Amino acid sequence: MRLKDAIDQYQSIVYEKALGDNVVSLQARKDLSQLSTFLTKEFGSHTVLKLQNEMLILAKNQKK
Repeated sequence: MRLKDAIDQYQSIVYEKALGDNVVSLQARKDLSQLSTFLTKEFGSHTVLKLQNEMLILAKNQKK
């Protein structure tokens, strides 16, 4: 998997969950865990946290 694809997929799932989308599939939730682990190994936990926070802020603004 390309790093850009992993980042995009990770952020997409985080965004959907933050919007309160209860339809996020069980597989997507498993993928989130795997993507988080993969990205943490590649970039470190600080960067993954920044990616997550970016999506949480976007979702929060979308809800307004």
